[in-house]
Amino acid sequence: MEDFGSDTDRRPESAEPTFGADEGLLDALFEALAHARRRRVLRTLDRHGTELALADLADEIAVRERNAVITEIPADVVKRLYMSLYHTHVPKLSEADLVRYDQERDAVASGANFRRVAPFLRTDALGDDRFV
Repeated sequence: MEDFGSDTDRRPESAEPTFGADEGLLDALFEALAHARRRRVLRTLDRHGTELALADLADEIAVRERNAVITEIPADVVKRLYMSLYHTHVPKLSEADLVRYDQERDAVASGANFRRVAPFLRTDALGDDRFV
């Protein structure tokens, strides 16, 4: 077994970085950003700079995921994507306050915490969001 130093080499517990009350927020942000489709939602909202109808958001994400024009993507594929956004991804992003969803208007807009993650959404210079 490798020796990583004695107990005296360790920082005291009080010196460990803590996030305090923000630790829950940090966990929520990481969980929300863990799925590529949710990152695509945020990138799409960032590109538009305004709210989008959930149906339009589904169309744009289908185009990016399929690398095809919308007319070449079967309607049932787009509908399944819309349903996954509605039931899974938008609620998860909303829990982290990354987006706001207006059910009456079926519209999605950036939330209060969007600015915290926006710089990370723009890190891929090639514009390929499969990996970010």
